[in-house]
Amino acid sequence: MATHLNAEGLASALAAEFATVVEAALGQPVTISTAALAAGPGWATPIAAAGASTGALMAHLDRDGVSAIARQMMSLEEEAEDPVVADMLRSFWSQAAAAVARREGFGGVSLTPGPPVTGNADTEAESGVGAWVVRSGDAIVTTLSVTGVVVAAVAVPAPRAGIAGGLETMGSGASAGNLAALLDIDLPLVVRFARTELSLRELTALGPGSMVDMGRSPDDPVQLLVGTQVIAEGEVVVVAGNYGVRITSLVSPAERLKAMEL
Repeated sequence: MATHLNAEGLASALAAEFATVVEAALGQPVTISTAALAAGPGWATPIAAAGASTGALMAHLDRDGVSAIARQMMSLEEEAEDPVVADMLRSFWSQAAAAVARREGFGGVSLTPGPPVTGNADTEAESGVGAWVVRSGDAIVTTLSVTGVVVAAVAVPAPRAGIAGGLETMGSGASAGNLAALLDIDLPLVVRFARTELSLRELTALGPGSMVDMGRSPDDPVQLLVGTQVIAEGEVVVVAGNYGVRITSLVSPAERLKAMEL
């Protein structure tokens, strides 16, 4: 069973795995210890979480520490150029994210690092998740601060009296901030034109120019789905030169909330 993790749990695991990657890159023992959120210039890497936990983290490393790692790892006399440092950090965080996914209890979470950029640490209290000092012996290698919000992708109970009642149920055991973050989660909306079945023989015989009879009239409504849940039907229209769907029928708010049980 996948474990639903919060931002603190994911950040701690990422920090530990990042330290392991740095240790391998430098070829010397590395340890980490907790610290206060750091301020100042550095390298920030966005890390998106999906699956059992959904949201976004921002991992910030102090610039001097990152430069020292790059110089030592690449045996450089001068400062490494920013594109080189960015590639190094992207590799570090990709390895750390993959290692987190292999940890027991983290299998339901997918972490995807984005491109590292230079900037100042975000020290806003409401976004702070955790901070660490990465050391080799007594010497500080770098400092790491993680900010952001991650929420468990929990199943939402159907409301008793419309969508407002459902939101009250959701909010009864969570902070307003977590509820707001949950409601801002993007869900994939799929338009299904039609569906049919083919034998394996017919499927393997398909090629460019093949015609597949979908068994529907062009005037039949299309279906809108979230996950596998049909939430509406509508007709295809053109909006500003793009395809769109004009909704003709819609399931109840309670059924729409059930579609979040992905």
